[in-house]
Amino acid sequence: MLKLRQMLEEHHLGQTVLFEYASSRAAIADHANALREVVAGLPPESPISFVGHSMGNIVLRHAFADWEAAGDQAVLGRVESVVMLGPPNQGAAIARQLAKMPAYGWLAGQGGLELGPDWKQLEQSLGVPPCPVGIVAGRLPEGFTNPLVGEAGDFVVSVEETRLPGAEVLEVNQLHSLLMDDLQVQQATAAFIEHQHFPD
Repeated sequence: MLKLRQMLEEHHLGQTVLFEYASSRAAIADHANALREVVAGLPPESPISFVGHSMGNIVLRHAFADWEAAGDQAVLGRVESVVMLGPPNQGAAIARQLAKMPAYGWLAGQGGLELGPDWKQLEQSLGVPPCPVGIVAGRLPEGFTNPLVGEAGDFVVSVEETRLPGAEVLEVNQLHSLLMDDLQVQQATAAFIEHQHFPD
């Protein structure tokens, strides 16, 4: 996320804080708790925008559900926008397929299982950000579909899996792991944070 961070700072959108987590070493709820601790340490009056990639968006949605359950308006009232890059908002077909392999749970950890076979249970603990949400979905050209995904997408997450009610969607021709390095995506992310919508 470093190149994206640099772009946001060049647009003078405020101080950026990178949240890192070991995705395969704990449950999504645990990562959400860690994220909430980071947010609790931010200056209390500052507005907040979030940018997440892939599973990070599910961690963020869990954190939103936790803030809502706690009635934490001190945080919720400060969030101005959320940009999600390649979010598996409907779970991930690729995780469900790979979970059939015995080693998947060991390699991907509990979080990987939660995005796949355990999605229905996890989904009950996820919230929807109460602010403008922009979703960047990768859509590769026809013929570049991953059979483990089964639909048009970024080779890891399908376009349909990124959907979230009320969100604005921007589709780009880019691979899942390169979304944050794409100049168009970086510029669109900066624009969404500044104006709460993607450029036309």
